[in-house]
Amino acid sequence: MTSERPSPPRRRRPALAALAVLLIVGGAALAGLLALRLDSREPVLILKQDVSAGAKITADMLGTTPVASEGLALVPESQADSVIGTYARSALSKGQLLDTTVLTTAEPFGTNQVQVGVPLVDGQIPPGLRSGDEVRIVRLGDGNTPVQPLAVGLVLGASGSEEGGLASGGTTTSTGTVLVPALAADSVVDASGNELLGMSLIRRGVAVDDARLQVLGGR
Repeated sequence: MTSERPSPPRRRRPALAALAVLLIVGGAALAGLLALRLDSREPVLILKQDVSAGAKITADMLGTTPVASEGLALVPESQADSVIGTYARSALSKGQLLDTTVLTTAEPFGTNQVQVGVPLVDGQIPPGLRSGDEVRIVRLGDGNTPVQPLAVGLVLGASGSEEGGLASGGTTTSTGTVLVPALAADSVVDASGNELLGMSLIRRGVAVDDARLQVLGGR
């Protein structure tokens, strides 16, 4: 009867052991890097509400959130005082990180520009009209009177509007504020007062200082 030979000892695999060590060390290094990135975040300013184009920034509009802002134009919480009192160059959204490129310290409206309040009636304006929209404004005609071009203006904001725009179907009427050349203001007010104001959309997301405001119709 033959006796069983003892099994030879298993050979160690130094390559696998070294790989396991590298994985452990690499994982620890990655965790340390992530922790370092987390610690490098700093509080920056964020908007707590929608802001219309040309509106003045006030303290109650501002909140903070931590982000890794290195290399970005975001405004740190420590510089909030420098932002208060500036103006929004374009329409800004709730939750948007505040970027220095969307702000201006200069008064956004020139002496030859005026703000006009107008009714925004469904069927007479483009659906979803909103702050920052550059529009062509006309006096609507009828069978005997042709349409009369009045001005190119910039929508600044509205009240009583539905979500997603200043008017969006149905019979809703919103009140809007439109920036127009001063020489066209009386004609725009007259047309809106007689419920003959119409608008067509030219461009969206236009900054106040980039708007191409002009008087139309040879005025």
